[in-house]
Amino acid sequence: MKKNIDNKFYVYRFRLYPNAEQIAYLDEQMSYNRFVYNFFLERATSLYKNYGVKTNYHSNSAILPLLKKGFPFLLNANSQSLQASLKALDTAFQKFFAKQAGYPNFKKKGVYSSIVIPQKFKIQDNFISIPKLKSNIKVKFHRKVYEAIKSVSISKTTSGKYYVNMLVEKFAFTPYIPKKVIGKISGIDLGLKDFAIITTGTDFNNKESFKIPNPKYLLKSQKRLIKISRQLDRKVHRHSKQDKTTTSKNYIKFKNRLSLLHERITNQHKDFLHKLSLRTVSDSQVIVLEDLNIKGMVKNEHLSKSISDVSWSKFTDMLEYKADWFGRQILKVNRFYPSSKTCSTPDCGYVYKDLKLSERAWICPQCGALHDRDVNASINLFLEGLNLTVGQGLPELTPAEYAPAGCQNIGISRHTMRQEACAFRRR
Repeated sequence: MKKNIDNKFYVYRFRLYPNAEQIAYLDEQMSYNRFVYNFFLERATSLYKNYGVKTNYHSNSAILPLLKKGFPFLLNANSQSLQASLKALDTAFQKFFAKQAGYPNFKKKGVYSSIVIPQKFKIQDNFISIPKLKSNIKVKFHRKVYEAIKSVSISKTTSGKYYVNMLVEKFAFTPYIPKKVIGKISGIDLGLKDFAIITTGTDFNNKESFKIPNPKYLLKSQKRLIKISRQLDRKVHRHSKQDKTTTSKNYIKFKNRLSLLHERITNQHKDFLHKLSLRTVSDSQVIVLEDLNIKGMVKNEHLSKSISDVSWSKFTDMLEYKADWFGRQILKVNRFYPSSKTCSTPDCGYVYKDLKLSERAWICPQCGALHDRDVNASINLFLEGLNLTVGQGLPELTPAEYAPAGCQNIGISRHTMRQEACAFRRR
């Protein structure tokens, strides 16, 4: 049977509530996987550095039985989980050689731990059973899982919480709950002062612009983060590997406080981005963004923290996969397009080349229109969406009972374009 390329994989994440015995077992299994990952990472680094020999998953898995003989405690580990650690290491090296990521790092204890369980797991009612654990672990299901579960992984956060991640495959014919199609185009300009400035409508005379304030979760928690970090540093703990000082209970307590605060900030970010991206996709048939060079922008030492805090990349990723779910289109214009400097007044198009970053508003010397630079940018992106969809009939003619199937080009303007959700299929 051929694999359907339209099928897609998704991960559902649920909170686990293990008891003391189950926590001890999970921590032990995670330590085995961490040991194997680090051992083969060190081996691969040494072989390549000294002899120019490259390793892969198959060569490492052939040595795994010998490693178990040398370290008998690995016999207590789930063998499939150990093999999954080798696959994760192989994937990390493939991304490194493809220049998609940096060189693989060693896994540190207490930072982030996880184990993959490809088979022999069972989910019944509100419990999950895994190999070599006699009792079942309680799961908090906040949604129903209708798809077949391909594999599961259990992760532990730095704050000590446990989660189960279920990998499921959504088939091409899986009916999505249709979102109401209003037939609008939205131009989104991402910023720092305001997270997003959105112009939405069906034409120039039937549009509205509004600003989404930047919540600045990290900056709002900055003082508390600094305070707890200083308190943590004053507690008795080891300052180096050679230091034999016994870590105090107060150090562990404040370390958990710091971890919980970081986790809270992360959850606030995700909640904000998920809600905004879903609302945007629900209200628009076509969404136009700038193709920002975020990696280059982060190198600016004055803006790097603010840019990292707004999470533009994560937001655009959410827009893309949710647009793919509900049959929307994502269009990206060239990053060099002067959206802020171009007058958005019809039949004008004057480009104010000397516009500085500090100037938040400007008057067009050609037509006399007063522009808020961010609102003007979102309007120009909105107009680009109108230009790109001329003659396609997409905003008005896309029915709610259709979903994306393949890809189709809808025309080329002077800007680059990337389309995420394309042709249509009946659900």
